Amino acid sequence: MWICPYCNTAVPNPVNRKCPNGHGLADPIVLGFTVEQTASKSFIKAFLICLAAAVLVILSRSFLPEKTVGHVLGMALVFFIAVGVVALLRALKWKRQGGPVTRLAPRALGTGLGCLVAGGGLLALGFGLDMIR
Repeated sequence: MWICPYCNTAVPNPVNRKCPNGHGLADPIVLGFTVEQTASKSFIKAFLICLAAAVLVILSRSFLPEKTVGHVLGMALVFFIAVGVVALLRALKWKRQGGPVTRLAPRALGTGLGCLVAGGGLLALGFGLDMIR
């Protein structure tokens, strides 16, 4: 079931991924469309997206100098943590708001936790590799 967070209504048949009032049914913070999804499924999706982004940054080593890769990974770490915190705040807001939009809270919760775990894992990996050297 699609849900418009602006109108706080369920949209059974969206036209061009928009609600009847013309609002888009996508939210970049939850990394996708505002469709009901379990927290575990959105956690895995967000974690894999963050992991793929980190791998792409690491694979870009051949194009960037050594220190630049470290800086870009640091920026990715901050980005993952920021998206995770904002998604958790959005889950809290949607849970308190009431109405059909409360069914989007598990998706935002899973996305937030997935991004935070990916950011924490990247941070732990960085500390671990720094200790080895």
